[in-house]
Amino acid sequence: MYKLLIVDDEPMTREYIKLFVGGLHQEWICAGEASDGQEALEVLAAAGEDFDLVMTDIKMPVMDGLELAKELSARRSKPRMVILSGYDEFALAKEAMRYGVNEYMLKPLVKEELVAVLDRMARELAAERAEQAAYLSLSEQSREQVARNFLHAVVTDNHMEIKVLYPLLHRLKINLLEAEGAVLLVDLDEGQLLERGIAPSDQALYRYIVHQTAAELAEENPGIILFADHKQRTALLVPGEDGDDVALRCAALFAKLSQAVLGMTGLGLWGAAGSAELDILQLGASYRSARSAMKGRLLEEEHRLLPPVGPGSDDGAKLLEAAKEACRGATIGGHGREAALLAALQPLMPPAGSWSRRSALRLGVYLLRSLAEEDRPAAARAIALLVRPESAADRYGPEAFAKLLAAALASMREQAQTGTSGHSAGAGEPEHETVTKMKAYIHAHYAEPISLALIADKMGLSPGYLSSLFHQNTGESYIKYLTRVRMERAAQLLQAKPPEKVYDVAEKVGYLSVKHFSYVFKQHFGTPPGEYQMSR
Repeated sequence: MYKLLIVDDEPMTREYIKLFVGGLHQEWICAGEASDGQEALEVLAAAGEDFDLVMTDIKMPVMDGLELAKELSARRSKPRMVILSGYDEFALAKEAMRYGVNEYMLKPLVKEELVAVLDRMARELAAERAEQAAYLSLSEQSREQVARNFLHAVVTDNHMEIKVLYPLLHRLKINLLEAEGAVLLVDLDEGQLLERGIAPSDQALYRYIVHQTAAELAEENPGIILFADHKQRTALLVPGEDGDDVALRCAALFAKLSQAVLGMTGLGLWGAAGSAELDILQLGASYRSARSAMKGRLLEEEHRLLPPVGPGSDDGAKLLEAAKEACRGATIGGHGREAALLAALQPLMPPAGSWSRRSALRLGVYLLRSLAEEDRPAAARAIALLVRPESAADRYGPEAFAKLLAAALASMREQAQTGTSGHSAGAGEPEHETVTKMKAYIHAHYAEPISLALIADKMGLSPGYLSSLFHQNTGESYIKYLTRVRMERAAQLLQAKPPEKVYDVAEKVGYLSVKHFSYVFKQHFGTPPGEYQMSR
């Protein structure tokens, strides 16, 4: 049975619908009535908002139907609505349609028209419930796959998938974060694999072992989600109570994983934890910081969890870029190319004064592949020269390593091309107008699962360009602006009279989890929402 709430200041109208609705349509029952919009809101609150349809008059004292429609439209979980009005109230009814009203009926009510509306509402509700049941019937494995696909889309900047999967997370009530979380990235040592003579075709097997071992550990730790990045490296979302807790959990998980992999394969593991983030859409930033930190393995000898790369701590990255430029020059040729290569490699030399074969292979493979870019055959030919037995040595000084690398570079027949590209606003609208539209959309839809990809799609612009444009014009990221809008609205709701429940406020500003909302609120205002409400 579907439940109807009739809202009308005319007792005769309410009585008519109460008495005859069951006979007019067997799937409907009039489960409540109210004489104005304010009373209707109270009835909805008392019943846990468990009504399928609100049928309301447009003109009523205290709160009219238009105000009621506006109030209900702002709620995530809202009943369907039918507006009742006279001929002279059509302008008001038309305005009410802006708030998501489903039907408009003229008074006095005609029985056949009322039956048709009730039948149409019942069929639409049945379809919605069938769709919801299909989602809820998904197995736990299927729900986990949705979460993995979403995380993969976030770290690979696949905005099309984000646009589809982000609302789906909300519909399935899949909550990935209660407070903060970070991406933990792990990978085998390719230098060690090559040193042991493991062919590239066989390396996939060892990475599969790492992935499966990580999957077993993830099952033992609720909240941790396993996925893979675009290079098929194992990645894990590690949630925690705050940034420090996330870091501790990443370290503990990596220790268990690396020990297990070492015991099974004899191979070492590198790991890097990204920045702790408050929002799942910011996990791409966490992944990028982990990916940057992972480059630290090229300057290390011993396998370990690499520290995060903070602001101003990119000296290693600069040295690697200098080495890549020197390698690029060596492939072109010209006077002094080998001397320039040697000069660029020397700052990368480990404290021992020379590279182990494993470290030399690791660094050499990185440099060759970064130059070859998409030309994999060229990189493969160069790497084959790097690992040939006659080139093997226990350790390499700077001159020996430069010579070995120069020989591999000389085999690369095609010069890796580099270039830059950008997005220009062209002859379109001024940038500030685009940002204004973005802000307007955020203010209108902050309670929904909106993402940058969704907004970009609506505006016909690329997400990357829109993100850069927004930051340039506002001085803050899109996600920080959205969070601030949500938090400021939450503060207003918490100060409302009568006071709103914290869990209701959390839902109204777009959070699936009350715990996550409370955490973000405390981070923003310095006090939990309950205490904030009591202090006002």
